[in-house]
Amino acid sequence: MKKLVLLLALFFSFTVSAQQMNKEFLEGTWETKYHFVEFKSVSKNNLKITVLLKETNTLIDVTGYQFNKNNLYMETYYQPNDWAAIGKLVIVDENTMAESVISDAPNILIYKRKLNN
Repeated sequence: MKKLVLLLALFFSFTVSAQQMNKEFLEGTWETKYHFVEFKSVSKNNLKITVLLKETNTLIDVTGYQFNKNNLYMETYYQPNDWAAIGKLVIVDENTMAESVISDAPNILIYKRKLNN
């Protein structure tokens, strides 16, 4: 019985302290191997997402996004090569996210939060 109570206490403490995917968590600049991504809350229900391709300093259009079950789904479009993609972002820890990208070239991207010193 003690093990069950301990297990339940650990479970509830983990779920309470777990990060939630929301505008407040995303706020700021994140970096992948290929992009800089800025998430900026512009109103209670609106998030501005800016994606800049590092190699060419070209903007990638964010055509839509949706929060669902502690994930962020983001639709992007890169006009120079007519490339559309859908990504599912999940939280790894407070400064790291992973994105599974579905497109003509599927990929996994790791996002690191850019910390201001």
